[in-house]
Amino acid sequence: MNKRSKALLISFLFLSTASCSMSRAVNKMLSPPADTKWVNFEVKNPSQYTKPFPLEVRYISHECLKKRVGGFDGSVITEPSYNVIGIPMQQESGDIWKAKVAMTGGGTCKWTLSAVNLGIEYIDATHLGKDLVPGTAVGVTLAFDNDASRNGQFTFVTGDVDLSPKYYPYIREKKMGGVENSLSLIGKKDFLSLRVGEISSVKFFPEIDEMKITRFVGLEKKIKGKYPKIIYPDGSVAPEKTLFPDFDKVDKMNVN
Repeated sequence: MNKRSKALLISFLFLSTASCSMSRAVNKMLSPPADTKWVNFEVKNPSQYTKPFPLEVRYISHECLKKRVGGFDGSVITEPSYNVIGIPMQQESGDIWKAKVAMTGGGTCKWTLSAVNLGIEYIDATHLGKDLVPGTAVGVTLAFDNDASRNGQFTFVTGDVDLSPKYYPYIREKKMGGVENSLSLIGKKDFLSLRVGEISSVKFFPEIDEMKITRFVGLEKKIKGKYPKIIYPDGSVAPEKTLFPDFDKVDKMNVN
């Protein structure tokens, strides 16, 4: 898997291994019952230079609880166990990739589906620059329970999900420290966050317009009063100290 955005994966791993576990190993074997409901995932790959990354799936168990030491007072916290797995997507026909995930994971811990992360990433960046490497990914985070959506940043949707977000290339030229120049994608949001209900299928059909390229140009060395630049497709430069490109600005921009 290429270097990319791991926000959800990192949170998965944090929840799975949060400090100083005090309980014995949890049995993470899945055994979906015959009557489990399945969620079908479908991703349309928008470019020969991109590829859907494996589904990042998290199950939760309220049966196999874990204890850990937390807080400054050394108190013992009891919490659910988490089970993070990767499910490769299979190319079905042409640009369509599919996978399915069981809502009920079963097993001795009675695992149930909590969250899924899906999306695309560049696998080849040299068509936009010979020294470029693939950067971060884009996609959608789906929360299936209150545990996964507890930070409150999720939009609630009911029914099947059908998404067609637009993305533009974002080249990061990092001059200092020998960091490789990378090619990523920018969208309205890099990762959409949805709290889903009554769902059986998810379609993610992203669009990429490589005619509009935004660049982050770093500094050769630290100089007081000098800052990296974000250069938009029309050649305009973002205000000093701007941290992220303005997607709406790029989206509305006319480039010949």
